Amino acid sequence: MAVLRSFLRALENLAVLDDPPHRTALALAIGVGLSFSPLLGLQILIAIGVALAFKLSRIAVFVGLCANVPWIMLPWYGLKTAAAAAVLGTSTVDLNARLDLLLSVPFYRAAFWGHAADLLEAFLVPFLIGPTLGALALAGLTYAVALRVLTRRAAERLASAVPQSFL
Repeated sequence: MAVLRSFLRALENLAVLDDPPHRTALALAIGVGLSFSPLLGLQILIAIGVALAFKLSRIAVFVGLCANVPWIMLPWYGLKTAAAAAVLGTSTVDLNARLDLLLSVPFYRAAFWGHAADLLEAFLVPFLIGPTLGALALAGLTYAVALRVLTRRAAERLASAVPQSFL
């Protein structure tokens, strides 16, 4: 519940931007989508590039980037990767056996890196697909909610700015 309140508070702060509600909602959704994508470490660079290329609100994009906090990251990526692995059929890989093999050899040996490559091969595609699809879904949901809230706030500001003698 606290997360929802802080999200709505952030939307309230974004409502005062001069951009139209649909552009602010789009910028926020792009930030949220990138935040939850598997592009770890590249999100900020991509966000800056997208915001500049499409002349979107950099503030709204960065607010969206802050949506994925460290205590959400591991469960998010773990659950989305596991779901994608189950759908793709790679969840049948014996993870415990592969981890045992990996950890049974010192990291400075070639065998360690061979076992690491085997483990990565089994879960790289699910890691790319699961969080990407989840990020796209969250971005769409963010856009819908943000557009509704921002449009309502813009209408309220417009109504309050019109002198009462005109009504």
